[in-house]
Amino acid sequence: MARIDLNTRFRDVVRRERKAQQHLVYNKNTLEKLAEDGKAMSYSQKEELERLTAIYDEWDKSQRNNGKEDEVADPLFVAARTLFNENALIRLPLRSQKEGKFVFDQAGNEEERPDIERECIARVALTLGLLLVDAVQPPQVTVVPQKRGQTGEIAPEGEGHGKTIYPDRSDKRIHSFTKDFFEAIGEATAFGDLADNVLTILAQEGDPDGAPLDGVDEDRNLPPTVDAEEYARVMRALKQRNVNANEPQLRRRINEALDNIQNVGSYDKVANGGIELPDLEDLTDTNIVKENIRVMGPMIVSAMFEELKVYQVVDRIVEQFQRGMLPIGSGSAGRLLYNYWREAPNRMSEQERRDFQMITLGVPGGNPNSLVNRDFNDLWLRFVSSVSSFIRQNEVDSLLRSSTPGAVSQQQVRKAARDLASNLTLHGYGMAHYAARELQSQIKFMIDLLQDPEILGAYGSRDMWQVIDQVATYDLGGAKTSSRYRTLATCGTIITEWLAQNAKRVSRPTGPLIDLAEVRNPQIVQGPAHKATVNPTDYDLVNACELWLADTATSDMQVEELAQPREAPTTTSKPIPIPAMARDMLDGMGIGLGGTRH
Repeated sequence: MARIDLNTRFRDVVRRERKAQQHLVYNKNTLEKLAEDGKAMSYSQKEELERLTAIYDEWDKSQRNNGKEDEVADPLFVAARTLFNENALIRLPLRSQKEGKFVFDQAGNEEERPDIERECIARVALTLGLLLVDAVQPPQVTVVPQKRGQTGEIAPEGEGHGKTIYPDRSDKRIHSFTKDFFEAIGEATAFGDLADNVLTILAQEGDPDGAPLDGVDEDRNLPPTVDAEEYARVMRALKQRNVNANEPQLRRRINEALDNIQNVGSYDKVANGGIELPDLEDLTDTNIVKENIRVMGPMIVSAMFEELKVYQVVDRIVEQFQRGMLPIGSGSAGRLLYNYWREAPNRMSEQERRDFQMITLGVPGGNPNSLVNRDFNDLWLRFVSSVSSFIRQNEVDSLLRSSTPGAVSQQQVRKAARDLASNLTLHGYGMAHYAARELQSQIKFMIDLLQDPEILGAYGSRDMWQVIDQVATYDLGGAKTSSRYRTLATCGTIITEWLAQNAKRVSRPTGPLIDLAEVRNPQIVQGPAHKATVNPTDYDLVNACELWLADTATSDMQVEELAQPREAPTTTSKPIPIPAMARDMLDGMGIGLGGTRH
């Protein structure tokens, strides 16, 4: 048995638990505030408040009960703990975790216990890590009667002794999670002694006090720390290279795997193995780069602000302020206007903004000789329509309980998402990253300026949208419907961020893409860390798609037609420069790189 440090902590287990506790407290307080304010609550909201209150009370009570292990709120840990214990998959029942250290049942032979506990630590950590790597979605948690003295175990009916937190058996995700869990535990078991040896070395590598190589030093103040997800990734990397527990240079192999996982340095992969056919499904899909997709969020907002003439409105207000025609003194609004005027040479011009919008989104008005994204609009509408059509058909099916499959499936939605994500990736390379950051900064500045009380007072407006409408109407030839374009800007940001965050799910050839249980029974209230434009859920995606179709007046007939699968346009994994000879030939024919005749 490898000398796994019994005090080993797992960072990502701590992070998930703290995040779950924050969401629990926030959601509970928000629903309680609704009830206190006397606002009407739906049945699902009342039911959710009861569930959250019971979980919070049990978690809080366990912190003050010395005779009971601390309850945990992380659904992944709770669901995994239940399956470990109920199926006797580890020799010591798992009870809890304290700051990332697993807490097991105290029963057992004291002499054998340390080695048994080391075995359990490796098995639990690797299984949790594999579930995290595969982004497995656990069921939500609830409170059930507790088996006497057994934190995390449900009691037989009528024999409850207190309460405990337990996975919700009515949650539809329980079936898929159980399947994924047993696949993970099977994979973890197959690694055998290699898993113990690797965890021992990872704990030493990640030990803040520098654990000696020959065993455990009991005089250290800080425990060694490991990421369970990183542990799982290292194990899979070693498996691909056929490394076993008897590898004489195991530490070196682990560090090579870590460098590869963390993108640190490089090593000669050709010299380290023979010829072996790769599993194409396990290869990284470089056609989809989430950072490139994320670039499109600020670009969409900028394009909508361009339609609303926000940039022109701000320029007009600055011009009036410079000429002394605006009744504003030396307050905050004055400083903002002066800074905006002074930084004018360093900002992108209108033509430069339109160039970037044409490159990334295909919006007309930019330089046609650039790599124009001509396919964006079609691919975008196909994805939005596919999501909408898929959800509508499933809702009708659940009402009518029809056995006839819908016209749009998860895989058709996945294809539309993959085509769009690949397109956004291709057109998100280059200077677009920096342009998006600059535009985002400028947009935030303009919003702060237009919301300044002095600006609102000078134009007799209640909000920034009234200022924009007034200036556009009087000085810029007419205003547009601000509510429409700001809704489109928000929806565009949600959709692009969802694609970026779910790039792995989109790239997978199988498995569900949209969680119908989450869409049908959304978490009505979400935590302080949740914001639809920053961390969108599947429910947020569906709402954004429906809003986009509604505000763009896309008819149901068009939605149905656009949702049907079609062959994707040719999209390379990165921009390919046109050879000089071809470029000269096109220029000689009067055709620019964008395919437009001069």
